[in-house]
Amino acid sequence: MNQKTEWGHINWIHTQNDENPRQSFSVGITCVLPGKSLQEHIHYGIDQFLYILDGEGIYIINGVEKKFKKGMFFYLEADTSHTTINKGKTPVREFMVSHPVSYDSEINIDSESLEKDYKTADLSQGNLIYSAIEAIRMQLLETISLPFTIYDEMWSIVIQSNKFPAYCNEMCDPKGNTKYCNCMLQKDFNDLDIEEGAQLTCEYGLSVFHYPIMYNGKQLGSIRGGHILISDLTTTDHDELYDSPRSTIIGIQSLLKQIVRSISSYCTFNTSRNLLVEKDKSLREVLSSNEILEKSLNIVNDKVTNLRINHHFLFNTLNSLASMSLSGDRYDLYEAIINLSKMFRYTMTVDLNFVSLDAEIEYLETYLNLQRLRYVSQLEVQYYIDQELINMMVPFNFLQPVVENAFTHGFSPSDDKKIIKIIVRKSEDTAIITIINNGIPLNQVTMNRINKSITSNTGHGLSFIYEKLKSAYSEDFMMKVISNNNGETGVIMYIPIRCEEGKHDKGYYRRR
Repeated sequence: MNQKTEWGHINWIHTQNDENPRQSFSVGITCVLPGKSLQEHIHYGIDQFLYILDGEGIYIINGVEKKFKKGMFFYLEADTSHTTINKGKTPVREFMVSHPVSYDSEINIDSESLEKDYKTADLSQGNLIYSAIEAIRMQLLETISLPFTIYDEMWSIVIQSNKFPAYCNEMCDPKGNTKYCNCMLQKDFNDLDIEEGAQLTCEYGLSVFHYPIMYNGKQLGSIRGGHILISDLTTTDHDELYDSPRSTIIGIQSLLKQIVRSISSYCTFNTSRNLLVEKDKSLREVLSSNEILEKSLNIVNDKVTNLRINHHFLFNTLNSLASMSLSGDRYDLYEAIINLSKMFRYTMTVDLNFVSLDAEIEYLETYLNLQRLRYVSQLEVQYYIDQELINMMVPFNFLQPVVENAFTHGFSPSDDKKIIKIIVRKSEDTAIITIINNGIPLNQVTMNRINKSITSNTGHGLSFIYEKLKSAYSEDFMMKVISNNNGETGVIMYIPIRCEEGKHDKGYYRRR
C-alpha cells in the first residue's frame, strides 16, 4: 500500500492489526524527496526504528541535530520530537518500523465474576468520569504529549492537555476559546461505532479523532485528540505542517483508545468497591442493635484515616531532619525534634473523634513551625478566627492535612512569598472554615474536576478529609476547592457548630 504525502511517500509493507496483538506494529519504506523536509512532529505513543537505505541529511531529535547517511540506524522513543531534512540531491529512503507503546495505567479486575452485580449497581455518572480522570491523571494523562480533551456527558470539559500544536494555538486557541474552535464543538454521531470512533476535519485542515467513553452500556463522556495534518483529507496547502503517515495515525488512535479503556477499567474497579461498601453497610444495619460494635468500627476507621494522612508528612520531615543533622545546624534540629514530638504526642494520645478548635490550631501551628524551618521568612501564616468559635468541637486532625496539601500541590518553587490564610467565621449555626494559599491558581475546569473527585473516595489527597468530615457529620457539611478574584486558591468547609460548655469572648483570634 502506497501513501502519498507532501514530502514524498511511504510504501507500507505491513500495518498494525488491532485484532491480533502479535501484529501491533507497522513496517514501511519512507521516501523523502530532495529539497523536502518532514516538519517537526511528535511520535505520539509510538516508538520507531529507522534504518537509512539511501541518501543523507539531518535529523533533529528532541532539539538535537544528528547527521545521517546510508547504513546508519536510529531508535526513537515514544513521544520523541522529530524533524527530517533531506540535504542531498537524491531521495532519502528509510526502512521504518513503528510500534505503539502501552502505558502502565489500567486497573485489572475480574469483571466477568461481578457482571451480574454491575448491572444492578447505582452508577453516579455525573461524578464517575471525574473520579476516573483524577485516578489516572498523574500516571497516564500527564505523561503523554498528545493534545486531547475529555468531556463529560453534558459536554463540559473534564480535563484538557496543554500540548496543542502551535498551529492550533495560532488559528483558534483551543484552550482559551473552546466555544469558537470547530474541533471542540459538540457533534452528533448517529450509529457511532464504539471501537472505530469518528474522524473530524476542521476548517483549517487538521484531523481530530473522537471516541465515546462508555461503561455498562451508558455514555459517561467523550474524548477528542490528535489535531494532525493528513493531506489525503484536505485540499488546503500546509507547507509548515507535518504530513502525518499512517503509523502516526495508528499511534494516536491507540493512545486515545487506551485512555478510554483506562477510564472504563477504573469505573469497573470503583463499582465493585462501592458494591463492597454497600454490602458492608447492609451488614452494619443488621448489627445496628450492637452499639459497641458500631462505635468500635468508627474509631478504627478514623484511626486508619489519620495514619494514611500523616505518614507522608512523617517521611518528608524525617528526611529534612536528617539533612539538617548533616549540616551541623544543631539548634534548628533540636527545635524540629521538639515540634515533631509534640505532633506525635497529639496524634497518639487523643482517642476522641472530636477535639476543640483551639487544640487543632495548636497542632497546626506545631506543623507550621516545622515548615518555617524550611522556608524561614518566605512563609507567612495569617489567622482570622472568630473568638466565639475557639472552643467549638471539630473532627480530630482535619486542618493540618488541608494545609499540607497547599505545600504539596498549591505552591510552586518560584513563589518568593508563600502565604497561608486560616479563616474561621460564624454564620448562624454553621462554622465556615477557609484555608487559602497564594500559590498556583486553578482554572475552572481543574477546580470542577477536583471538587467532583474529592467526593468519590478515590484515595487521593483531599478525599481523605472529605471522608473524615462525612464520618463526623454524615451529610450535614460541605467541602470544596475555591478560587477568588485575587488569584488565590483554597479549600472551604461548612460544618455545624458544636461547642463545649462555657462562655466565649467576642472578637477575632490571631496568631503570628
